[in-house]
Amino acid sequence: MNSFFKVFDKKRFTIVTQLILILLCLFLIVNIIGRTHARYESEVDVSAEASVAFFLINQGTYENTISLTGLTPSPDPIYYTFYVSNFNEEKRANVNLEYSIKFETTTNLPLTYEIIRNESFSSEHTNIISSTDIRQDDYDVFYKVFNCNGKYKFRYNTNEQDSYTLKVVFPESYKNNPDAYQGVVELFSIIIDATQVA
Repeated sequence: MNSFFKVFDKKRFTIVTQLILILLCLFLIVNIIGRTHARYESEVDVSAEASVAFFLINQGTYENTISLTGLTPSPDPIYYTFYVSNFNEEKRANVNLEYSIKFETTTNLPLTYEIIRNESFSSEHTNIISSTDIRQDDYDVFYKVFNCNGKYKFRYNTNEQDSYTLKVVFPESYKNNPDAYQGVVELFSIIIDATQVA
């Protein structure tokens, strides 16, 4: 037993123990600060590709829907981008086409919308929505219809594409009533009518 204490260095043991305690404290502090920082500071993705593209190769009616899920009341709008073009990977329209576009939403959430074409949102942007109507289907479901007056042309002899950006605002005044919107899905439909023109 006495031989153990002769080999055992109290001073070295104290220094090593203090060093281990300091490293342990540093590890805990970094871990706690990291978790607290992650909890109170998160980046919000305020834009998204809507994974919707229309390829107007022939005349006709085209329709697609974007599911607006996971929205929460916020002062920050969310932007979705989608595209309309006269070509795809395999071919291009072989006639001149003119198209009109309108939008339709379910009325599940109190959202406001703006849509721009081929530009960025700024103080000078132009909202292409010209009027709004309410439509009721055979099952007594209500839809809000956004009409646009513009007609847009694609020439057959060149690849052309229009980009649209949808701005969605969920008013912050609804943040105190989460039971009214959590899990609710809003559907945003895009309807295009394309016709052949000279």
